[in-house]
Amino acid sequence: MTFEGLLSLLAEIGVPEDVLQQADGSWQLRQDLALTSAETVALQTQLKNRCSATLSLWGARDYSLDELIAEMA
Repeated sequence: MTFEGLLSLLAEIGVPEDVLQQADGSWQLRQDLALTSAETVALQTQLKNRCSATLSLWGARDYSLDELIAEMA
């Protein structure tokens, strides 16, 4: 998945476009994007469906966008 593809996916699950326009690869899901529980569930489901990703977004680790892309490579 590309950075642009991840941003598109985040937009699909409800992250506002104006927030995503400012985002860069260092932004973290919880700290910077402030994903809600519902958005986190939706993102994890979409990642599993599209990329067969098995990572958990619920642990102590707050993934950056670049880290998510690397995990899905």
